[in-house]
Amino acid sequence: MKHAILAPAAFLFGTLACGQSVASLKLAQEKQCLQCHAVDKDSIGPSFRKISATYKTVTHPQQKLIDVMRLGSAAHLGPMSGSARMPDMSERPAINDQEAKQLARWILSGAR
Repeated sequence: MKHAILAPAAFLFGTLACGQSVASLKLAQEKQCLQCHAVDKDSIGPSFRKISATYKTVTHPQQKLIDVMRLGSAAHLGPMSGSARMPDMSERPAINDQEAKQLARWILSGAR
């Protein structure tokens, strides 16, 4: 009986997680994040997975990442982002609070 309940729950959780990941990737595309970042390789900006790994050592990583997404920053991650800066929202599509939280959670999860 226990397995009859757990199997569908695990499937549903996996499906929801996959759906959330797809939605987050789509949001990243809409907000032009992918013009400078990629999921797993560096481009103009660091990959989302590199950002995730770097932010593991930051206090309040989600809020820090949201601040950077909303306000921009000059090469805030040091050598990993070279001389590129994160543009502020006057230079790209605006990100509201809910979108910023969704993107931050997704990036910090390793963009999975």
